[in-house]
Amino acid sequence: MAGMSDAITVKTAAKSNIVSVSNDLITWSAIAATLLITVGWLASHSSVWWSDANVAIWSSDIWSRANSQHPLDPYTLTHTMHGVLCFWFTSLLAKRLPLNRQFFLTVLFACGWELLENSSMFVERFRVVTAASEYVGDALINSVTDITACSFGFYLASRMRYSASVSLFVVVEILTAIWVRDNMALNVLMILFPVDTVRHWQIGA
Repeated sequence: MAGMSDAITVKTAAKSNIVSVSNDLITWSAIAATLLITVGWLASHSSVWWSDANVAIWSSDIWSRANSQHPLDPYTLTHTMHGVLCFWFTSLLAKRLPLNRQFFLTVLFACGWELLENSSMFVERFRVVTAASEYVGDALINSVTDITACSFGFYLASRMRYSASVSLFVVVEILTAIWVRDNMALNVLMILFPVDTVRHWQIGA
């Protein structure tokens, strides 16, 4: 009887492993498909894949037309914090999901945000109510690195204690506010409830 019980246990474990691998394949395939569809859509709608004026890796002038036209800029930090927030929310609201499926939700958010951020409605809103009056949308390479940064933020938060990730988030928000006079909180504020005083401060007026 012991031998039969052991055989049943082994068989059950094998089936469980097969299901687990199958679920992993489905999740990672969904992630890959989401990325391909998003990049494909952005590529077909973007007039610029990389800055036409200067093919540099980094741009720090967030209030000029060069904003979001290079792979990296100060907002890369903000997008990394998007990933930290996604980890917090998925851990709270979808805690029963395996980590890879929580990660899929994060990628889905990052891709959805890039599609929204580069819509004509959003670009126009950003130009009108924020200090970035010359903003023309993201270059394709910038969107790709933004999605990557968000994914990295999720990974980073998943490897840190909650208190450490909160501290990191606060430090980045303060750092970017001092450095470029903008951060995630100010960005949301200016998009939803524009404040002229904040806008004037941001451009140094």
